[in-house]
Amino acid sequence: MNHRAALPSESELPLRRTRVALLLVSAAAIGLQLSLMRALSLQLWSHLAYMVIGVALLGFGASGTALTLLRRLVVANKRAWFAALLLLLAGSVLLIPRAAGWIPLNVQFLAWDRSQAAGLLALELMLLVPFLFAGGAIGVALLDHSTRLGGHYAANLIGSGAGAFGAVLAMHVLTTGALFTALAIVALVAAAVVLPLRRRFVGGLVAVAVLIGAVAYGWPWRPAMSEYKALPGYLDMPGTEILHQVEGPLGRIDVVAGPAVRHAPGLGLGFAGEVPPHVVVLNDGDAASAVYQVHNLADWRFMDATTRAAPYHMVSGRPEAPSALIIGAGGGADIGLALHHGADVVVALEMNRQLVDLLTGPLRARGGEAVYLDPAVTVLPHDARGYLIRSVRTFDVIQLPPVDAFGASGAGLHAAQESYLYTVEAFGEMLDRLSRGGVLCITRWARTPPRDELRALATAAAALRRRGGEPADHLALIRNWATATILASAQPLAAAQIEALRAFCDERGFDLCYLPGLARDEANRYHVLDTPLYYDAAQALLGPGRDAFTAGYLFDIAPATDDRPYFFRSLPWTALFALREEFGAHGRAFVELGALMSAAALAQDILVGLVLIVLPLVPLGGALRGARRRLPTLAYFLLLGAGFMLLEICFLQKLILYLAHPLYAAAATIAAFLVCGGLGSLSTAGLPLGRRAIVATSLVVVALTAVAVVGLDRWLALSLGAPLGARLAIAGLTIAPLAFAMGRLFPAGLAAVGRDQPALVPWAWAVNGFASVAATVACPLLAADFGFRTVLLLAVACYLLAGVSAWRLTDAE
Repeated sequence: MNHRAALPSESELPLRRTRVALLLVSAAAIGLQLSLMRALSLQLWSHLAYMVIGVALLGFGASGTALTLLRRLVVANKRAWFAALLLLLAGSVLLIPRAAGWIPLNVQFLAWDRSQAAGLLALELMLLVPFLFAGGAIGVALLDHSTRLGGHYAANLIGSGAGAFGAVLAMHVLTTGALFTALAIVALVAAAVVLPLRRRFVGGLVAVAVLIGAVAYGWPWRPAMSEYKALPGYLDMPGTEILHQVEGPLGRIDVVAGPAVRHAPGLGLGFAGEVPPHVVVLNDGDAASAVYQVHNLADWRFMDATTRAAPYHMVSGRPEAPSALIIGAGGGADIGLALHHGADVVVALEMNRQLVDLLTGPLRARGGEAVYLDPAVTVLPHDARGYLIRSVRTFDVIQLPPVDAFGASGAGLHAAQESYLYTVEAFGEMLDRLSRGGVLCITRWARTPPRDELRALATAAAALRRRGGEPADHLALIRNWATATILASAQPLAAAQIEALRAFCDERGFDLCYLPGLARDEANRYHVLDTPLYYDAAQALLGPGRDAFTAGYLFDIAPATDDRPYFFRSLPWTALFALREEFGAHGRAFVELGALMSAAALAQDILVGLVLIVLPLVPLGGALRGARRRLPTLAYFLLLGAGFMLLEICFLQKLILYLAHPLYAAAATIAAFLVCGGLGSLSTAGLPLGRRAIVATSLVVVALTAVAVVGLDRWLALSLGAPLGARLAIAGLTIAPLAFAMGRLFPAGLAAVGRDQPALVPWAWAVNGFASVAATVACPLLAADFGFRTVLLLAVACYLLAGVSAWRLTDAE
């Protein structure tokens, strides 16, 4: 007799090993989402983050459909399928990001070249492959015995939460390429844990391990960076080299230098002096700022030939030295400008600690010491909104320089990206921190026809109106060939300030566009347009007919708010028809590529979702036609999928302001909704919930969402100035009760359908997955046009209607 224990069958899953593998694969899947967000920000731009979430959901949804169709085959060999899918995941995590660089994609031509839409679709299809394998592996584990599913769910949830925060922590020490390798190793370890001890599986494990080592060493991941970012342009210049490169969660910093490198954005055309030697610092290959090697304060006089110097001349008549707050210090040019004008207190906000370390370390001798280490300068690694709320200090000048690249602004690449610096609420907080007679200076890139500049003026005016009174006497607008600067004061501009601004512009050949008492023939003198567009627009925006002017203007220049923080989105969809009528095919030049990419991604995700998730189930349509309650069932799961993702993406957006960066917000939101929603799912295990319980839970979700609509912003504002760790904890606790209730609805409904109409279960999964994908990409587009409050109300409607559908889902009370 052979007394050795029999090896587990390939149709069985070893309990503990399965849960360890589930934990690891869940962590790898969430970590991969965040890593791809980081990679696409580096290669293209950060607004493609929502595409990554949609792609992940597509992969998971398609895997569910595939498991439905292959159920008998998979159940007979669960362990073999589980291990094989994990091995495929390990290989694809490493190979797919590299292969994606081969796809010819120039998003700048999306409005002109239809093949770019095909490139975007190819990118999405390629990126969903690892999520197809990850979703398939998790799905196989959830086909295990029903008595084990509670523990399996728990492992899945713990792994998801650990993956979200672990990936962000790993970004502090690993490059994006190294992070892909680390995630591949995690998936490989998961496969090794659960692998059947058969020769073919061990051979597969060794082969994938060799592949990971060979690819990581011989084919390092390098981002296929868009040629329209600044870094490739600099590197094309003869003699240009990268002096330093460092990467972290907030971006990759490159420091470039070369004989042909010149960077003095917004410098007046009349300046005849020398610009000091400098290197250029870029974040994710764009958003350039220079570090100037100056030896004395006089070397900063070139900065006095920019429109950003205006506020210092307006406060120069004071007996005491001015104080300044710089929002987004970058390479330190605006700090140098403040020091040049004798500021004895300069607070510089720079969120990226790695940039601060560069300026005070390797770049210290190249100019960093002159700005970041000056005794008058305090550099704080804080976000602006948090600092403005918790600080009680006031400043004579608050400087908000352009935070985006000039070329990206002109192309509208940031149109799909939120910004909480350019909202009515943000400008109001800045005005609150001004000393009496102090000046807020907001500089934007000049565009033709004017858009951002007028929106910034309208937003500042709206912030002043909230403080009481009319803003016309509090504002000024000037421009040169490249920039337009709005100057705002909490008090009416004094006569001396107005005269100082006139003299400043006359000496430098800058155009006055708006100033109290300015006549029309005094505008448009130096950088001459056909008509004084800026003057006429400013008069309209600050006059009684501002609403009619804003409504009739071709571009959206209405004030941006925290509820609708898409400051850079200035082209309404309805304006596309007017552009086509006015300019024909040339009207495409005005299309904002960020919004166009989001719209294209939405259309493609809907198409791919139909093809990969819904259409494969058509052969099962006979069972659907014969099933009772098919309409309420399909409606229930469709509404749950849409409502869940609308709420998740809305919270993600709200947490961008609260946590000060999209990556932190994504990690916190994904982890909280997955973990707490999963715990809600677990709470239904073994409880045959009837329709009364399902409807009651739907109403709880509706009530909690309604509370969020009314009070979420106020609640988060109470702790906006708290440390990041505390804010992460508060964000998780805020989401927890809502996500817990939301998590109960899907398994409760699925159990009810499984009892009464099992033929509808695959279709319930399919329509839920399809709706989740569509809502993920649609949410920011809806918010840009209607605001997050409206999207939250739409989510309320989804859950309310889901509750109505649930009443007809089952007869069980």
